[in-house]
Amino acid sequence: MIFTRFLFFFIITQFTFAQEAEKPWRVNEKLAWSDFTGKPNANHPFSATTATGLSYGFSADIVGDKVMVNYSIKSYFLPHDSWVKKDSTNDDTLLAHEQLHFDITELYVRKFRKKLSVFQFTKNVQEEIEALYAPIAKNRVAAQQLYDAETEHSKNKVKQQEWENKIAVALKMLKQFASE
Repeated sequence: MIFTRFLFFFIITQFTFAQEAEKPWRVNEKLAWSDFTGKPNANHPFSATTATGLSYGFSADIVGDKVMVNYSIKSYFLPHDSWVKKDSTNDDTLLAHEQLHFDITELYVRKFRKKLSVFQFTKNVQEEIEALYAPIAKNRVAAQQLYDAETEHSKNKVKQQEWENKIAVALKMLKQFASE
Protein backbone atom coordinates (compact mmCIF):
# COMPACT_ATOMS: atom_id res chain seq x y z
CA MET A 1 0.00 0.00 0.00
CA ILE A 2 1.41 3.38 -1.00
CA PHE A 3 0.98 6.26 1.43
CA THR A 4 1.91 9.74 0.37
CA ARG A 5 1.31 13.02 2.15
CA PHE A 6 1.50 16.48 0.61
CA LEU A 7 1.35 19.76 2.44
CA PHE A 8 1.27 23.07 0.61
CA PHE A 9 0.57 26.65 1.58
CA PHE A 10 0.03 29.54 -0.76
CA ILE A 11 -0.62 33.23 -0.18
CA ILE A 12 -2.34 35.13 -2.93
CA THR A 13 -2.79 38.85 -2.44
CA GLN A 14 -4.43 41.36 -4.70
CA PHE A 15 -1.89 44.11 -4.14
CA THR A 16 1.10 42.80 -2.20
CA PHE A 17 2.97 39.96 -0.59
CA ALA A 18 3.99 42.09 2.39
CA GLN A 19 4.41 40.33 5.69
CA GLU A 20 2.25 42.13 8.18
CA ALA A 21 -0.65 41.69 10.53
CA GLU A 22 -3.65 40.54 8.56
CA LYS A 23 -7.23 41.23 9.53
CA PRO A 24 -9.37 38.20 8.70
CA TRP A 25 -12.81 38.62 7.17
CA ARG A 26 -15.51 38.00 9.77
CA VAL A 27 -19.24 37.89 9.20
CA ASN A 28 -20.16 40.39 11.93
CA GLU A 29 -17.13 42.65 11.71
CA LYS A 30 -16.80 45.61 9.39
CA LEU A 31 -13.76 47.69 8.54
CA ALA A 32 -13.19 51.00 10.32
CA TRP A 33 -11.03 53.82 9.08
CA SER A 34 -8.68 53.06 11.97
CA ASP A 35 -7.89 49.75 10.20
CA PHE A 36 -6.31 51.68 7.31
CA THR A 37 -2.80 52.23 8.63
CA GLY A 38 -0.88 52.63 5.38
CA LYS A 39 0.59 55.96 4.39
CA PRO A 40 -1.74 57.82 1.99
CA ASN A 41 -0.39 58.85 -1.37
CA ALA A 42 -1.18 62.57 -1.62
CA ASN A 43 -0.78 62.49 -5.41
CA HIS A 44 -3.08 59.50 -5.87
CA PRO A 45 -6.40 60.37 -7.53
CA PHE A 46 -8.40 58.23 -5.09
CA SER A 47 -9.24 58.95 -1.48
CA ALA A 48 -8.60 55.44 -0.18
CA THR A 49 -7.13 52.10 -1.16
CA THR A 50 -8.05 48.70 0.22
CA ALA A 51 -5.62 45.79 -0.04
CA THR A 52 -7.22 42.39 0.38
CA GLY A 53 -6.06 38.90 -0.32
CA LEU A 54 -6.65 35.25 0.17
CA SER A 55 -4.44 32.44 1.28
CA TYR A 56 -4.90 28.75 0.92
CA GLY A 57 -3.14 25.69 2.12
CA PHE A 58 -3.85 22.03 1.81
CA SER A 59 -2.67 18.62 2.74
CA ALA A 60 -3.39 15.40 0.92
CA ASP A 61 -3.20 11.85 2.13
CA ILE A 62 -3.02 9.28 -0.61
CA VAL A 63 -3.50 5.68 0.43
CA GLY A 64 -3.55 3.37 -2.57
CA ASP A 65 -6.11 4.92 -4.92
CA LYS A 66 -7.92 6.88 -2.21
CA VAL A 67 -7.15 10.62 -2.05
CA MET A 68 -8.16 12.60 1.04
CA VAL A 69 -7.65 16.37 0.86
CA ASN A 70 -7.86 18.86 3.70
CA TYR A 71 -7.66 22.55 2.90
CA SER A 72 -7.77 25.92 4.57
CA ILE A 73 -8.69 29.14 2.78
CA LYS A 74 -8.76 32.61 4.33
CA SER A 75 -9.71 36.06 3.15
CA TYR A 76 -7.97 38.98 4.79
CA PHE A 77 -7.41 42.72 4.79
CA LEU A 78 -3.90 44.19 4.83
CA PRO A 79 -3.92 47.28 7.10
CA HIS A 80 -0.43 48.56 6.25
CA ASP A 81 -1.13 48.45 2.51
CA SER A 82 -4.55 50.07 2.89
CA TRP A 83 -4.84 53.80 3.36
CA VAL A 84 -7.25 56.70 3.49
CA LYS A 85 -6.57 60.38 3.01
CA LYS A 86 -7.23 62.37 6.18
CA ASP A 87 -9.96 64.51 4.62
CA SER A 88 -11.99 61.36 3.80
CA THR A 89 -12.11 59.70 7.23
CA ASN A 90 -15.66 60.96 7.81
CA ASP A 91 -16.96 59.60 4.51
CA ASP A 92 -19.15 56.62 5.43
CA THR A 93 -20.08 56.02 1.80
CA LEU A 94 -16.43 55.61 0.90
CA LEU A 95 -15.87 53.28 3.86
CA ALA A 96 -18.81 51.13 2.70
CA HIS A 97 -17.24 51.05 -0.76
CA GLU A 98 -13.92 49.88 0.68
CA GLN A 99 -15.70 47.28 2.85
CA LEU A 100 -17.30 45.84 -0.26
CA HIS A 101 -13.85 45.25 -1.77
CA PHE A 102 -13.17 43.05 1.27
CA ASP A 103 -16.57 41.36 0.89
CA ILE A 104 -15.84 40.60 -2.78
CA THR A 105 -12.65 38.83 -1.73
CA GLU A 106 -14.67 36.80 0.79
CA LEU A 107 -17.15 35.91 -1.97
CA TYR A 108 -14.36 34.43 -4.09
CA VAL A 109 -12.99 32.55 -1.08
CA ARG A 110 -16.43 30.97 -0.69
CA LYS A 111 -16.56 30.12 -4.38
CA PHE A 112 -13.16 28.44 -4.08
CA ARG A 113 -14.26 26.45 -1.01
CA LYS A 114 -17.38 25.33 -2.85
CA LYS A 115 -15.33 24.14 -5.85
CA LEU A 116 -12.96 22.22 -3.61
CA SER A 117 -15.79 20.67 -1.60
CA VAL A 118 -17.21 18.82 -4.61
CA PHE A 119 -14.06 18.08 -6.58
CA GLN A 120 -12.95 14.46 -6.97
CA PHE A 121 -9.19 14.64 -6.52
CA THR A 122 -6.65 12.30 -8.06
CA LYS A 123 -3.01 11.89 -7.13
CA ASN A 124 -2.34 15.20 -8.92
CA VAL A 125 -3.75 17.23 -6.04
CA GLN A 126 -1.44 20.22 -6.33
CA GLU A 127 -2.06 20.67 -10.06
CA GLU A 128 -5.79 20.19 -9.58
CA ILE A 129 -6.03 22.77 -6.81
CA GLU A 130 -3.97 25.24 -8.83
CA ALA A 131 -6.26 24.68 -11.84
CA LEU A 132 -9.33 25.26 -9.68
CA TYR A 133 -7.78 28.38 -8.17
CA ALA A 134 -6.68 30.07 -11.43
CA PRO A 135 -10.17 31.12 -12.61
CA ILE A 136 -11.08 32.17 -9.05
CA ALA A 137 -8.08 34.51 -8.95
CA LYS A 138 -8.77 35.90 -12.42
CA ASN A 139 -12.46 36.43 -11.75
CA ARG A 140 -11.82 38.06 -8.36
CA VAL A 141 -9.52 40.65 -9.89
CA ALA A 142 -11.99 41.26 -12.72
CA ALA A 143 -14.86 41.68 -10.24
CA GLN A 144 -12.85 44.17 -8.18
CA GLN A 145 -12.04 46.19 -11.29
CA LEU A 146 -15.62 46.09 -12.60
CA TYR A 147 -16.91 47.15 -9.18
CA ASP A 148 -14.66 50.22 -9.15
CA ALA A 149 -15.50 51.07 -12.75
CA GLU A 150 -19.27 50.74 -12.39
CA THR A 151 -19.45 52.57 -9.06
CA GLU A 152 -16.91 55.16 -10.15
CA HIS A 153 -14.99 54.38 -6.95
CA SER A 154 -18.12 55.01 -4.79
CA LYS A 155 -19.27 58.17 -6.57
CA ASN A 156 -22.20 56.48 -8.39
CA LYS A 157 -24.54 55.84 -5.47
CA VAL A 158 -27.10 53.87 -7.51
CA LYS A 159 -24.46 51.44 -8.79
CA GLN A 160 -22.89 51.29 -5.33
CA GLN A 161 -26.22 50.16 -3.87
CA GLU A 162 -26.69 47.63 -6.69
CA TRP A 163 -23.28 46.13 -5.96
CA GLU A 164 -23.94 46.04 -2.21
CA ASN A 165 -27.20 44.17 -2.84
CA LYS A 166 -25.63 41.81 -5.40
CA ILE A 167 -22.71 40.87 -3.15
CA ALA A 168 -24.96 40.46 -0.08
CA VAL A 169 -27.16 38.02 -2.01
CA ALA A 170 -24.15 36.11 -3.38
CA LEU A 171 -22.57 35.86 0.09
CA LYS A 172 -25.86 34.61 1.53
CA MET A 173 -26.16 31.97 -1.20
CA LEU A 174 -22.72 30.66 -0.26
CA LYS A 175 -23.22 31.05 3.50
CA GLN A 176 -22.24 27.44 4.21
CA PHE A 177 -18.75 28.23 2.85
CA ALA A 178 -18.28 31.40 4.95
CA SER A 179 -15.14 32.31 6.82
CA GLU A 180 -15.54 32.05 10.56
